[in-house]
Amino acid sequence: MIQALLLGKRDDISETNYNNYKNAGVVHILAVSGLHVGIILFLLEFILSPLERLPKGKTIKLIVVVLLLWGYAFVAGLSPSIFRAVTMFSFVAYALYLSRPTNLFNIIALSMLFILLVKPLFLFQVGFQMSYAVVFAIVWIYPKLQTFWFPENIIIRKTWQLLSVSVAAQLCVLPISLFYFHQFPALFFVSNLLVIPFLGLILGFGILVILLALIDYLPQFLVNGFNGAIQLMNSIIGWVAQQEGFIIKNIPFDSVQLILAYFIILASVIFLSQPRWKSVLVFFGGLIVFQSWIIWTQVQTHHKETIILVHRSRNTVVLHQLGDSLSIITSDSSNIGNSATNNAVTERIQKVDTMVVQNSYGIGTKKLFFMDGTGILPLETFGLSVARAIPENQSGTGSGFHQIQKSIS
Repeated sequence: MIQALLLGKRDDISETNYNNYKNAGVVHILAVSGLHVGIILFLLEFILSPLERLPKGKTIKLIVVVLLLWGYAFVAGLSPSIFRAVTMFSFVAYALYLSRPTNLFNIIALSMLFILLVKPLFLFQVGFQMSYAVVFAIVWIYPKLQTFWFPENIIIRKTWQLLSVSVAAQLCVLPISLFYFHQFPALFFVSNLLVIPFLGLILGFGILVILLALIDYLPQFLVNGFNGAIQLMNSIIGWVAQQEGFIIKNIPFDSVQLILAYFIILASVIFLSQPRWKSVLVFFGGLIVFQSWIIWTQVQTHHKETIILVHRSRNTVVLHQLGDSLSIITSDSSNIGNSATNNAVTERIQKVDTMVVQNSYGIGTKKLFFMDGTGILPLETFGLSVARAIPENQSGTGSGFHQIQKSIS
């Protein structure tokens, strides 16, 4: 767990623990990301604040902080997520050095531009999209949520601040999460509210534990306390993950819905910030278009027919969709993978059945043949449509062909 939380190395985490974190909506804390680097940045800003008393101390502190951040990035393996996070917070450190927190939007945009100049294809990575969606949400939506309510009690105020951060981040990352993963943990605010304070504590003490272990001066009580904190965090996450009724899975969500969802979020935030008739009309217009698109895709699904040849090692898998029904044609039903499930969710399939692959099928006026390594074809080759040549000893269909007509239209 320490390796995962501090260095992003998840190889030794049990599958049960990993699934618990995923189902609870906090799997992001097991990969070094902007949250981790942000906490480390503010820890370094606090620890190195005495340097500001020296001549040109602020400049020295900035250089030391940036060097330590990039040193941490190299120790953690300089993965794409770490590279993005450290680049972004290096610019944030510079913004803190200039004492211009109102310029944070420009700093974030500048870090994004720099990263995309170095690695343009990062734009298409899920981690890049989610990271910057979360950061923009916290910078833009979180302050607006704080203006609605500012409790005087410090405990209630801190709880509200943590809840506001969680709601803002989840709101802007929700469309991307639905588009790629098709599930939504409804108790995300509970898990984040309970875990984020633990994460700051664990990261701070984790660095201290590692440093003390390196000099062979690690007291046992610190080991026991640190271990207890991690076990308590795992127990909380495990409890949240067991509330399966609050984990909504298999949600169909396409690219048009993704764009419309962000339009609705943008319109709703503008409306709550400045209530006007125009913003209300834009918000409800977005909702109407969103619902209309869902209805249109449902109608289109009932008139749709597709055949997909799935790339699967040592197996033949064909997905035949007819309306809202999906037939999985395969020679080994235990080696299908996630392709069929993902296709069923994406295409809004209501009924799924599995069939054993045959040698040939009739598709309207065409014929679909499956071949093995012998390359033997039927005598009647007129109108032949050869779909795929399967390597020898991998198809499991034999060398002969049985003429089996199947009406698909």
